[in-house]
Amino acid sequence: MTPLDQRTDLAFNLGMTLDASRGREVLAVIELLADGSLLRRWNYGELDDLINALARGLLARGLVRGDRVGVMGANSVHALAVMLATMRAGLVSVPVNPRAGAETLAYMADDSALRVVLADADLLPVAMALPGAAAGTLPVLPLQGEAFDALADPGPFTAVVPGEAEVAMVLYTSGSTGRPKGVLLSHRSQVLIAAGYATDFMRQCLDSGPCIVAAPLFHMNATVNTTHIFMLHGAFVLMPRFDATGYIRAISEHRVSVLSGVPTMTAMVAQQRQALAQADFGNVKLVVIGSAPLSATVLSQVQALFPAAAVINSYGTTETGAGYFGAHPQGQPRPFMSVGHAQPHARLRLVDGEGLEVTGAEAAGVLEVHCATRMNGYQNRPELTAEKLREGWIHTGDIMRRDAEGWYYFVGRADDMFVCSGENVYPGQVERLLERHPDVLEVCVLPLADERRGHIPVAFVVPRPGTRPTEKELQEHVLALAAPHLHPRRVWFIEQMPLAGTNKIDRKALAMRATELAVAPASPGA
Repeated sequence: MTPLDQRTDLAFNLGMTLDASRGREVLAVIELLADGSLLRRWNYGELDDLINALARGLLARGLVRGDRVGVMGANSVHALAVMLATMRAGLVSVPVNPRAGAETLAYMADDSALRVVLADADLLPVAMALPGAAAGTLPVLPLQGEAFDALADPGPFTAVVPGEAEVAMVLYTSGSTGRPKGVLLSHRSQVLIAAGYATDFMRQCLDSGPCIVAAPLFHMNATVNTTHIFMLHGAFVLMPRFDATGYIRAISEHRVSVLSGVPTMTAMVAQQRQALAQADFGNVKLVVIGSAPLSATVLSQVQALFPAAAVINSYGTTETGAGYFGAHPQGQPRPFMSVGHAQPHARLRLVDGEGLEVTGAEAAGVLEVHCATRMNGYQNRPELTAEKLREGWIHTGDIMRRDAEGWYYFVGRADDMFVCSGENVYPGQVERLLERHPDVLEVCVLPLADERRGHIPVAFVVPRPGTRPTEKELQEHVLALAAPHLHPRRVWFIEQMPLAGTNKIDRKALAMRATELAVAPASPGA
């Protein structure tokens, strides 16, 4: 097979991954409400007509090639159609997280030079607070109702053929260490990612039932899932937002075959014992977990919940895309917790703190990736782009281990590292230790400032249903497995991890909570 980065048989306009010419009456999207109940079914012909009408309507408003179009709302077919229409028309789609906060939203609107914003009805006041909106220089349109219908100009539309590196989307990272960064993603890079996921095995899975998409459309997880399903002319269930019981109901009622999400979603599903008792997961053939570090506990939960499914611990970043880890070239089974083996269309290397490549049968270092699915750079951040992207290599900041067989394993984030009593501590390292305790369902480890030791590790833990571990018990568990500096000096138990807009654990919220809770006395022996 021709390597992905050398293929010329792909429709390089990302908006054309939805192709109705292969069957207008084929089911494309089952659109749900948050509780899992049905809103509407869309076939390929209906969606294609809507996308073409929106592309015509956007250009009729005076937008020109390269202009940025913001989308702000919950997952919906209308939001997805606007994103695809934008790209078909040679415009740039900028989906934004409406929960990012007024100051951050204003920054993203200004940074990406939005020319128009489409928002859900309940978010119109938020959109109207963006720079230029009140003055009318930044038009704000609703994603529902008469004004949305009036935007559409029914009729045929010929998609723009983009240039080799022409930008299709700007996705903003979560900005956990500062202002979010706008990642410039080309049509070609994103179509290559979609093609990489559009495998024969995926096609076989979709022949048995739809995929389900509950991750937000402003996140890479959802954009990749929707485009590669369209490329295969398959169907997916679209939820406006993740809700654990609604998710369970949707999988069961719509005979879902493929799941994809972040680890926290799975952990929350595992807690819904009543809903699980009534669900039928027998049609699930494939579960892909990614976008955040996956623990052994969650991976075991997934395998227990979906015993008939193939389970993949996936890895990728917004900057590099995904698909450069996969199966072993000789068909060896993937080891537990591995993110995969290097694929032939990408080059991977591990580097040390000096930027020198780490070699050998067993190696560990920061992952750098050279692949055709990489970003163009960061919006208005040339210095950061030069730091992150050097001679085609992207420095991910993720520490990986590579074993003697070439399998890769995620260790932690280099920039999450902190020093406790002169020793380096990676939160992911401590989390993996705590997750080995049988009563731990989910865990998040954070640094807490300490006058004597610099920083100390502290942990928030969600216990497995029906168990009641103690702080001292978990501390002694870690002390029995690892060096003393790694054990969490405080452990707080919570019912559920707080989620950020991307359905990942909201570490900022937990860090603030840890600072507040730290003034309370620790358990004896801590």
